[in-house]
Amino acid sequence: MTPEERLTQVENLLETAARYINRHSQTIEQNQAEITQLRVSLNETLKLFSDLATYQRQSQEEIIQNQEEIRQSQADIRQNQQEIRRIWEYLLNQSGNGRSGN
Repeated sequence: MTPEERLTQVENLLETAARYINRHSQTIEQNQAEITQLRVSLNETLKLFSDLATYQRQSQEEIIQNQEEIRQSQADIRQNQQEIRRIWEYLLNQSGNGRSGN
């Protein structure tokens, strides 16, 4: 092989190598852009999960508070029912006593 042919062969190899380097550089840049987008998506997803966890905690606290209020209301209702029975029995006794006296 003559020196000119050898030089041409080396030049061709260098051009091929340059094309590969360019192609791989573009692929690396695309991958970096995709990685950046994935990081943004991941951060958004983590924020959503964090917000969901906060909402769930708040909801559970509200449920617990509502359950306590219901228990208190039920206790108040039972107490009111007992008071109504006492008043009713008192009125019945008064009514019965008033008739017996006449």
